[in-house]
Amino acid sequence: MLVHPLKIVAGLFAAGMLACAPAHAAHAKATASLNNIQFYLTDLDLTDNISPSITFSAKDAGGSFFFSSGEPSPVDFLQGYGAISRIVPNGGVSVSNTPASMYAEAHAATVPAILGVGSSAYQFSRFILSPSTRLTFSAQADAFIDKDGIEKAVSSAGINGDFSTSINGVAGSEVFSMKLISTQGQHSQLLQGSFDTGAAIGTGRLYASASVALSQYIVEPPSPVPEPATYAMLAAGLLVIGAARRKARKA
Repeated sequence: MLVHPLKIVAGLFAAGMLACAPAHAAHAKATASLNNIQFYLTDLDLTDNISPSITFSAKDAGGSFFFSSGEPSPVDFLQGYGAISRIVPNGGVSVSNTPASMYAEAHAATVPAILGVGSSAYQFSRFILSPSTRLTFSAQADAFIDKDGIEKAVSSAGINGDFSTSINGVAGSEVFSMKLISTQGQHSQLLQGSFDTGAAIGTGRLYASASVALSQYIVEPPSPVPEPATYAMLAAGLLVIGAARRKARKA
């Protein structure tokens, strides 16, 4: 059974129009946060007459972000606690940091062929812990990703620490690490870790961070301008229409 020429033309034009249509505008948003960042001490020996205590020997906090869409982009830094942000034509980045919370965000309203975005915040401290004491470090973590048409997007928030003691020449060490990661949707979790000292003091480090990243890399981005093959397809369709009309006039 032969296919009617006009049906062939319809198919040719449909294919041509699809080839000419622009690509779907991609978008993405990523956020990461830690809230209620805190620590508390527990007395493990109520008979030793030693009150639980912690002494911080060093503290540091900050953040950074960048937004690049193909051209080199400078990195903006946050020194200490505070907040910074940057708005660009097709998106933006921001980061904030306080003693009890941190937040990182990146979003792209339209995604170019090449895109690299990152935003992060951190807190770091060194400490000395009294004997017979438990240190508990915790934070409420939230990680969110909403993406459509972008290659990679990730959001993460976490806490970790390391701890060491020495009793009668015997060294001991402990480590904890907890992280919440999202590559799509909203996720929340209470993160918590702890260290215990024995009869001697202990030393350690605590670290908290929140970060997001978006990336896209397409070697040959789709073009809204028809390719030569598309022009040939449309021309063939016009020839079929012309032939069909001439045949109709002769009939």
